[in-house]
Amino acid sequence: MSTLQRYKCLVIDDERHAIELLTDYIEAVPQLYLAKSYLDPVAALMESDSGERYDFIFLDVDMPRLSGIELARVLRPLTSFLVFTTAHPRYAVDAFDIRADHFLLKPIGMNKFALIVNELLKSREAASQRGGSPDSTFFIRSDQKNKLIRICFDEIIAVEGLKNYVQIYTPTQKHIAYLTMKETEDALRETTRFLRVHRSFIIAKNQITAVHGRTIRLKGGLEVPVGELYKKSFDTYIADNSLFSQR
Repeated sequence: MSTLQRYKCLVIDDERHAIELLTDYIEAVPQLYLAKSYLDPVAALMESDSGERYDFIFLDVDMPRLSGIELARVLRPLTSFLVFTTAHPRYAVDAFDIRADHFLLKPIGMNKFALIVNELLKSREAASQRGGSPDSTFFIRSDQKNKLIRICFDEIIAVEGLKNYVQIYTPTQKHIAYLTMKETEDALRETTRFLRVHRSFIIAKNQITAVHGRTIRLKGGLEVPVGELYKKSFDTYIADNSLFSQR
């Protein structure tokens, strides 16, 4: 008889009744269990250094001292599914900008909670059967107010860091996202498709068409330098994926 797989949850909310409600909901779903909860977002931030991972993080947005949006930038790499919980719909754009998997508007009903959990778990199962990541896309906030743009991992050629934002190259256009290179690298690390080769460049491995010395040529004609700090890891990748005659 197969054992039911259970998924580890973390809840962060500055209102005790909100934590109690989500705790009840989590206990009502057989696949879930609550590992930890925090009333203080700063305490959650301090303990994030342990690197402990969760399957689900349910995170309030409007909290004192540290907002959920700020905290999510640290916690995003530690979870498969990040779900914002808030009474304020105006935070939806910020939530998707940080690649939240869902956005639950308070007051949260049990039916809505269960539907979203089921939807996310089904996406993970489908991705596992395909051998891919749970979500092959993410949203970025465009330079137009309240407009979000969906980016597919498969379409990314490279990401270039430009001071306070990054530029994402795709076959058809370039997109500006107000993210740091570290935030972008952490997000892309969930898949093995990308490689950082320079302080200012992350590239898609399958977009490499040629390597000439310390210069990488990508599809579409983009040329990217290999930085000294990243040369060893890039050389290792090339060596591991090269075929040479032994004669």
